[in-house]
Amino acid sequence: MAMLPLGALMLAASVSGWAQSSAAPGAEQTLKTVTVTETVENKDTLQTKKTSIGKGTQDIRDIPQSISVMTEKLIDDRKLDTLKDALHHTAGITFAATENGTDQDIRLRGFPVATVGDLLIDGMRDPSQYDRDTFNYDRIEILRGSASMLFGRGSTGGVINQVTKQPQLLDQNDFETTIGSRGYVRTTADFNLRTGEDAALRLNVMANKADNGGANIDKYGIAPTYRWGIGSRDEFSVGLFHLNVDNVPQSSMRYVDGNVPNVRAGNFYGTQSDYLLGQATHGTAKHTHRFAEGGELRSQVRSGVFDRAQWGTNAAFAAAPLNPATVTGANLGPSTVLQRQGLTPRKDRFNGTYFQSDYSNEVTWLGMKHQILTGVDAASERANRYLANNGIGANFNKGNTTIGTPNDGRTLAVAPVYRDSSNYTASSMGAYVQDLVQVAPHWKLLGGVRYDKFKGDFNNLVYAAATGNTLTRTDNAQMSIGAFSYRSGVLYQPTPSASFHFSYGTSFNTNADTYQYTTQQTANTPPEKSRNIELGAKLDWLDGKLSTRAALFRTEKSNERTTDADFAGTAFLLSGKRHTAGIELDVVGRLTPQWEVYFSYAYTPIAKIDAAGSNAAAQATVGQRVGLTPKHSGSAWVSYQATPKFRVAGGVNGSSENFALAGTSGAAQLTARAASYLVADAMAEYKFTQDTYMQFNVTNIGSKIYGDQLYPGFVITGAPRTVKMTVGTRF
Repeated sequence: MAMLPLGALMLAASVSGWAQSSAAPGAEQTLKTVTVTETVENKDTLQTKKTSIGKGTQDIRDIPQSISVMTEKLIDDRKLDTLKDALHHTAGITFAATENGTDQDIRLRGFPVATVGDLLIDGMRDPSQYDRDTFNYDRIEILRGSASMLFGRGSTGGVINQVTKQPQLLDQNDFETTIGSRGYVRTTADFNLRTGEDAALRLNVMANKADNGGANIDKYGIAPTYRWGIGSRDEFSVGLFHLNVDNVPQSSMRYVDGNVPNVRAGNFYGTQSDYLLGQATHGTAKHTHRFAEGGELRSQVRSGVFDRAQWGTNAAFAAAPLNPATVTGANLGPSTVLQRQGLTPRKDRFNGTYFQSDYSNEVTWLGMKHQILTGVDAASERANRYLANNGIGANFNKGNTTIGTPNDGRTLAVAPVYRDSSNYTASSMGAYVQDLVQVAPHWKLLGGVRYDKFKGDFNNLVYAAATGNTLTRTDNAQMSIGAFSYRSGVLYQPTPSASFHFSYGTSFNTNADTYQYTTQQTANTPPEKSRNIELGAKLDWLDGKLSTRAALFRTEKSNERTTDADFAGTAFLLSGKRHTAGIELDVVGRLTPQWEVYFSYAYTPIAKIDAAGSNAAAQATVGQRVGLTPKHSGSAWVSYQATPKFRVAGGVNGSSENFALAGTSGAAQLTARAASYLVADAMAEYKFTQDTYMQFNVTNIGSKIYGDQLYPGFVITGAPRTVKMTVGTRF
């Protein structure tokens, strides 16, 4: 228990004591017997009814918000190698490209996820930007809507939780190798060794290379975890994670007539001097204490270092006389000349240490059953950003090529040389309490409140000239913010297979978002605030083998910070307001013993700018649609077990017309758009034995070109048709 701070111990002791005092007199105060018969179920089914995204393991039906879960089986079936790949297969998620071509700007219901720290690992913040791989995932959980009461700052559109593989009390090893199009080779291994009566070791490793027509992949990862005391009064685990990435990123392209250019899918117009370099290394320690009366205290601490450097290419159209004065869809062809413009080079290092301790229990008080959840958390973060110091910046000329000569092998004699640009240190603490009360046989009420305190110290470094070496000024800013968040809901559960809910939750965003290196003006701006209202249902069918989830939602940001050219004060305005509203639907599980289905769909008819700054440009956006919020998005996957040894599956994912973001308000950039698309995938699997199999996958069967990541000035297209063959075995 040495790793628990005094505050966490006092919190747990007080709640535990209250719970014991509310038990019936003479109640037995011994630890309940725990029988451990663990299996790796998420590898064998698309459906799960449990989640850990709400701080502790809970039934999905008891959470009054929309939740989507992608299990390891779906990830394996569709061969989804990265978190970004996987998120294409759940509704309501889009991707923004950024000025330097980074690929982690994820949007959920039209609101940022990654850039405000709404990515989690096992329920704890994972804010750094790196190329997240799925090799150590048990499942991916998406909680939609405001949830700052649980997680602190962020979570306007929702949060995404990466659940890692944990040691199990069994001896089981999985090994597979995949080869595919464009030199693709990937090997993963999952070793689980039972080392004692209540202890086990698990080791996951991955190596992945591919040519990708010039956009190369070269990465490896390792994740060992040791867990002991499994199922006992005190359970511990320690784990390490390391991921190394040395890739050449996919190039972006300018729009043609405001649309995605009609070139061959997968064409690479960058150089072999482009790079995406990254290392993510972190260690985690966890402790679970089970109290005699049934309460449970879960504590974990994680500390890591994340390095990333990237220099990509934007393929722009060379000016006349090399091209017509205006390149259009009519005159675009193999001889069209492209000027390779270097995107802004970027390098950063992020250090983060996070702690959280969460107590849960079921108690009876005043004749009603209460499910208590309470906890504390703290974080310490430090980051440094570096920019090029040798005249290499945005639009650096990397030489010309043509539409008809992709991947021409060009290398450059120069590369960015970096120097310090900005840095920050920040700390935060939060505490929350939530109660789910059974007020009647079929009715439950939920209420929760949280308080957060955030402090930051930010520095922007100013030099004498773009290529100078003399530091002339440091612009320093401090931020100190405290904020409350709330969550409430009503659950009506008439049967064990039906749950209906109505919920209300709030969230807030500071101006110290991930990679937002603030100035004095932003430091003095109060946090943005958001809220989510939702009416939903979770229904199980066919004796629980099929789950359906539906929700009507309205998510709004009521005081979004805006830039106003007519305002010259020491803080930004909080005059912006926008909201999205729509319907979400999930269907997952077995229709019959042979047929299994996964379906995720979002209809978002309303995504609107309601208010903006007072100047003319800002006012012109009022009433416009929010960018990166298509009306329709979704994914479907159907699997059929034709014989005991042979299984086939197929599916689609797609989106209606999508627009890039324009300006700070989030309005749609109407001249930077991607047409609607539908991409089909297929899979066939044959089992030679119960434990050895071969699998074939074809993704984007029609090799359709579509806009995947959108930016007002350019677009990054989706992957072309890819064929993969996998051989795997379990022993």
